[in-house]
Amino acid sequence: MGWGNLVGVLAAGLGTLAWVLSLGLPKAEGPGPELFPRVLGTALVLGGLYLLWEKAEGLRIRLEGAWLRVLFLTLLFLLAPALVPRAGIALATAIAAGVGTLLAGEGWYRALLTALGLWLLAYGVFVRLLGVPA
Repeated sequence: MGWGNLVGVLAAGLGTLAWVLSLGLPKAEGPGPELFPRVLGTALVLGGLYLLWEKAEGLRIRLEGAWLRVLFLTLLFLLAPALVPRAGIALATAIAAGVGTLLAGEGWYRALLTALGLWLLAYGVFVRLLGVPA
């Protein structure tokens, strides 16, 4: 089992665990406290399945010299919450996703599409459904 398969299995397992644990949370009218774990769990399961499928199709991951990218991605992950009070959750998510996509070695086109997609997701879930100030 390669690293891609292992990460895919772990992501799908964590996503399933998040879904199962969210079933024990209190229910509410409309979006309740179970919404975020379910959204996260769904994303993890879909991401894990994608990694397993992509690996089967021949994912092209090269780990040589990747430590600098991993370091910058880790710093981005740790610093992104500091951007939320200044830019709002949707824009902070878009910026982190776009920069993260660029650091992962993808081009501008994919980085912009990723940033736009996650901005829409964060805006829809947090601002529209949960009422978090943008």
